[in-house]
Amino acid sequence: MMFSVPPGPYAPIPTVIETDLEHELILLDPVTQEMFSLNDTGRAIWRALPGCTVDDAAVALTRQFDVTLDAAIADVRALVARLLEAKLIAPVGDASR
Repeated sequence: MMFSVPPGPYAPIPTVIETDLEHELILLDPVTQEMFSLNDTGRAIWRALPGCTVDDAAVALTRQFDVTLDAAIADVRALVARLLEAKLIAPVGDASR
């Protein structure tokens, strides 16, 4: 499935709280009290996203995991779409809350 997301760059919303539990990264939005869990791949994307475009984050993903660039781009787009929907990230310049 192809997700239509702006190319970026992106930044986390400043109020998001991260808790790293080794095998998953928990994101908490204290405003909405919503929690979001990321696996190792999601954590790598989350860590790569600040200031990066979707393509930049996908290239970073191919360096950490045995995945093709096309698959990495699809994974990054899917997660970015979910993070945008959850209001945990925003395009750079629009990340204030």
